[in-house]
Amino acid sequence: MHTFQNSFIRIQQMSKHIISGAILIALLQVPAMPAIESLLPQGISHEVNKVIPGIAIASAFLGDASTPENQIMIEKKKEFVSTREAYPASLAVVEKHAGTIKSVAAQHNVPEDVAIGVALLENGGSETAKSPAGAMGIYQLMPGTAKNLGLTVTKTVDDRKNPEKSIEAGISYLRSNYERFGDWGLATWAYHAGEGNVAKALKIYARANDNLELPGVENSAALRAYVETRGINIHMLLEDPSVQEFTKKLHDDSSGYPYKVIATASLFREANGEVTPR
Repeated sequence: MHTFQNSFIRIQQMSKHIISGAILIALLQVPAMPAIESLLPQGISHEVNKVIPGIAIASAFLGDASTPENQIMIEKKKEFVSTREAYPASLAVVEKHAGTIKSVAAQHNVPEDVAIGVALLENGGSETAKSPAGAMGIYQLMPGTAKNLGLTVTKTVDDRKNPEKSIEAGISYLRSNYERFGDWGLATWAYHAGEGNVAKALKIYARANDNLELPGVENSAALRAYVETRGINIHMLLEDPSVQEFTKKLHDDSSGYPYKVIATASLFREANGEVTPR
């Protein structure tokens, strides 16, 4: 009886190895184009990706911000932004409201550097500045976007002129972009280029690099799963040749926007004696 039990145990152990080997062979035979369902995170809460106020924005956006090429690029963007005519006034606006911006960013779990960088790049030197396209306020929100974020925008009342409401709405928009794409660089680019264009760029990247057909912007879960599974950051996306063919068609140096936000966040820290995280 003891001998039989030992033999049975050995057979069980051999079966486990055979089954494991069969699974391994099956995995190696998976087609090049994976099903999008396989990319969806299983039972993972997105809220585990907590951020801290001092995020190293350059590293988060670029992957490796310490390379000479990236350092030179960042310095060029800083020079470009800081020599604009409206820069001193833009900096003054953000410094005036820095406490509110940082507080609201913390409430919405948005990196401080992202919130500050976008506000400094966007505001145009005034709390109530209006762009030729119709964007207004510290965070330069378009009328439709502002309304979707709960602001009142009519001929007689425009909440975008209210600094506190503009800050709350702008930072909420950044957070919603992060929830959609799962990366702060992509969320920042979406603030300028729009969620649809970021989704198109991801579709182009996935097709060119993974032979994968991603869904459109309406399926944010699949887009975020792809970004998180592949470890994509904004620099990887915008440096891809196939994506660059697409971004050439966009206006207003759209693909340069995330890099300018790195620059403005860094400039704000320097102006206020704050140490830039590494």
